[in-house]
Amino acid sequence: MTAILDLHDSSLRFWHADVCLESPGYAWFDGSQFRFGLPAMRTQRRTPRAVNTRYWSQLSTQPLSPPLGQARHGADLVHAHLNELHQLASQPQSVLLTVPGSMDREALSLLLGIVEHLPFHIAGIVHRSAVIGAASGLNRGLHVELQLHQTLITPFSVDGDCVVAASSQVIPGEGMLALQDRLATAIAGSFVAQTRFDPLRSADAEQSLYDALPLALTTLQSQTEAQIAISGYSARITRDDLRGVGTAYSQMLEPLLSGDTPAVLENPLDLLPGLTLSVPHQNTSGAVIANVVAEGESQLVQAPKQLALNRKVPVVHPAAATLEEALSPPPAVTPSAPPTHILVGARARRIEETTTLNNGLVLQRTEAGITVSSAASATVFINSELASAGQLLNIGDHLTDETGFNAQFIVVED
Repeated sequence: MTAILDLHDSSLRFWHADVCLESPGYAWFDGSQFRFGLPAMRTQRRTPRAVNTRYWSQLSTQPLSPPLGQARHGADLVHAHLNELHQLASQPQSVLLTVPGSMDREALSLLLGIVEHLPFHIAGIVHRSAVIGAASGLNRGLHVELQLHQTLITPFSVDGDCVVAASSQVIPGEGMLALQDRLATAIAGSFVAQTRFDPLRSADAEQSLYDALPLALTTLQSQTEAQIAISGYSARITRDDLRGVGTAYSQMLEPLLSGDTPAVLENPLDLLPGLTLSVPHQNTSGAVIANVVAEGESQLVQAPKQLALNRKVPVVHPAAATLEEALSPPPAVTPSAPPTHILVGARARRIEETTTLNNGLVLQRTEAGITVSSAASATVFINSELASAGQLLNIGDHLTDETGFNAQFIVVED
């Protein structure tokens, strides 16, 4: 099987056979050699001048500023990172690339030149937003992609038997690193208020705080609070403590979305407290790429002399066996077949144009499907994740709250 490499700088993914590697786009020169991915990410706050996070988003042969080890430019770091991933993935001979819409023709041309000096060849280059769109089941949508230094919004739509990605809109400065800074500042405020200890006052404590962010955000999806311990101090963090970060991001993003076009939010945006949108939306993971590419591989492979960015991806067949099932939770059921009823206990209730449930949750039937019009409270969950206004609901979704309310969205056929 052709290996798949997703060049998403927030976390590059490499699939080969039954191996799935993830490596964030961080490069660290430790004084003797380059180290990439998690080791680099987990020292960034301690050694900021020895870590580079822009070599993927600014792929070029311009001299690095500040310099980093023996690397002359970002292309050297990309070469070294790809070489490391290739070695860790058992050295596949053929690799199909998925790339973001922010990678322009010059960067792609340079990337092809870099790979010529690596021990594998490129089997094809595919627009990753078209792949995400194919996995979403939507006829049209907006893929919201969180890169390290920017947010990318890419429209996609079904054209015949393919999903086609259009030109992307870049929002500079609104990337994962900026969100992490804001989250860290909010959490540091909670530490100061509760313990008088400021974790941002020392490099080691600051790094520990940033390292704790992923687990804290995941914990807050299913629990009311998360405990973070740093340097002997412990603070209690709630979703409300971090809600302002998500709210600010929502206010930035909302004007850039069309009111009648569903948005597909790529993780980790689904973990961000306070992120609510009025437009219909669903969450996804870059892990769905493996399934879509594996299914449409025969149509995505390109001849060596015809390599170019392919914006078209075959529509995913819903009955196909999925590699995604083995790697992560399956993608949401296509909104083109929305639930017709909600099953509470042994009784199925039809979902009308507007339906208010006993727990106060309001459902709305829209062009995109069934959405959450408004949530009853912060204790309403869809599939164990906090419900948000505008969220698309799919067949099989479970709705629960802390009072014991339990229901499932189903289809009742005539």
